[in-house]
Amino acid sequence: MGIGASRLTSLVNEHDDVPNLTGDELSAEVFHAPNVQFFVLNNNSIISFVEIPALDMPGGGATAGLTTSKSQVRVIIRDLGGKFSWDSSILYGPPDFYYNSPDIDPFSAPASLEISQCQPPLSNLIGDEPSLLSSQNLRHRPKDVLPIVENSADDLDNLDDLLQYVGYTSSECVSVPGHPLNSASKLHNEDGRQKEMEMINLILNQRNQEYSQSRKFSLNSCMEAKNVQSPHPADANSQFQHCRLLLNQLGFTSWERRSQFDLLKKNEQLLRELRNLDKQFCRDTHKIAVIYVATGQEDKNSILSNLGASQEFEEFVAGLGWEVELENHPGFLGGLQRNKSTGDTAPYYATPFTEVIFHVSTRMSTIFEADTIHKKVCHLGNDEVHIVWSEHSRDYRKEIIATEFCDVLIVIYPLGGRMYRIHISRKLGIPFFGPLFNGAIVGHKVLPGLVRATAINANRAKRSLISMYMNYFEERHKSVETIVQNHKDQTTFEQFAASVYSPAPSKAYPASRSSGPPSRADSACSKGIPNLAAALLDAHSKGSAYSPSMRSRTVSQSTAEDLSPHSSPQVSLRDRPLTSSQSQT
Repeated sequence: MGIGASRLTSLVNEHDDVPNLTGDELSAEVFHAPNVQFFVLNNNSIISFVEIPALDMPGGGATAGLTTSKSQVRVIIRDLGGKFSWDSSILYGPPDFYYNSPDIDPFSAPASLEISQCQPPLSNLIGDEPSLLSSQNLRHRPKDVLPIVENSADDLDNLDDLLQYVGYTSSECVSVPGHPLNSASKLHNEDGRQKEMEMINLILNQRNQEYSQSRKFSLNSCMEAKNVQSPHPADANSQFQHCRLLLNQLGFTSWERRSQFDLLKKNEQLLRELRNLDKQFCRDTHKIAVIYVATGQEDKNSILSNLGASQEFEEFVAGLGWEVELENHPGFLGGLQRNKSTGDTAPYYATPFTEVIFHVSTRMSTIFEADTIHKKVCHLGNDEVHIVWSEHSRDYRKEIIATEFCDVLIVIYPLGGRMYRIHISRKLGIPFFGPLFNGAIVGHKVLPGLVRATAINANRAKRSLISMYMNYFEERHKSVETIVQNHKDQTTFEQFAASVYSPAPSKAYPASRSSGPPSRADSACSKGIPNLAAALLDAHSKGSAYSPSMRSRTVSQSTAEDLSPHSSPQVSLRDRPLTSSQSQT
């Protein structure tokens, strides 16, 4: 997973969290693991599928409180944008109740039979008025009382009383004069009234029959459903089963995707190129020197001996980026060491496309080496852009710290009132850059951001002059393209399916033959292809053993030795794998 802005790509490798695989980096052991397989997608992405045991995440992770499988699938993707990892797991359902409740035999009788009391059937007495169907247990308010919360009760029908009140107080709302709103109006059509009564009688008869049926079988235990336990999740038979399931769900195992999805050849060269790809940067990186010049300092030794600076300088450095500990910083270091020989911390700045580390002269430690000045010159002098904060009365001269590099020099002079003058000098041939320019006057609040942007653009302008210079994404694309061209395994669909089913199958021993060269099936088995794929290849090369030409020939062991080199040697059925036609008989 990524670690904030300092690391947008994943640090996870194929051997992480895999049992029986040790080591801090990729090794040839992953090629022999039965739960790891490498693929190429669209000739521009390298995808690894790894099946690992379910991990115990703090608080349960994203699947907290859900029933999941005992294994999960880890997908590691390497492409132009970087390296990314995705863990997925099968969700079986709600929280696990398989192991919290006792097993129940669905065929055993219940210990105690609870008899549900059936409601008595409703009387079949129906008059000519539909109003007789209303409940007899509800009370009604007077027709001049408005139903409100204060006079409401459980046995009061608020809607019925509201209709009654509206019809009484607002006679214009009554559709039929003299007929209240809370009672159904009579049908004017005699046929309609007759059909309505017939339908009511049919519904009541159905209700009575259902109650009668319920009373009849309520004491019969055979008519009562038993509690049925859901089946327990079955253990996977293959160590790559969940990966294969995910590949199938994503559509990568279909025949239509064969031109876009291929295997990778597993060898040491692939291992080296994957390691090199993981070490490449996924963002534009810059290292910039920041030098502090105090009052009265005009020589290299005095300037580089500063272990502290003014308050204004420290505020400026704090605005360039955030302090990171070099010992455990996962991002770009720019040559600084993790053993604290070049200091404990350094200012660092990052965006989704850029990483910048600042070599501050006052941050570098002096406890490891006696020649501290020489060590600082090695780090600061190799930077192409120098930012100098000068509090001296004289202008800073580039010759004070003589170096072959320092193509761009940005000098900041405090003017008082928290205002600063900018002086920019560049070597001949370097194109213009911004946003700051020579002679600009900048305020204290915007100074760090403008100086940082100017230094980054100056570094890019210098790199644009380098012949055959490639950006970070061009280098990464070239590395991925090289891996695809050199290591993509062009296989048949049968071989591809066999490798997806079993990434590292056990070696198949070839059948013993009396004489003759090995067949295609034997050579396929020696390469690790399962017996089914080998049998299919053997069947296509020789033909079915039950074809007419084969049935008409009977070759003994002695005659098999006299076959011409152009004919296929015959093998006993016990020693050769079954072909597809033989397995069907």
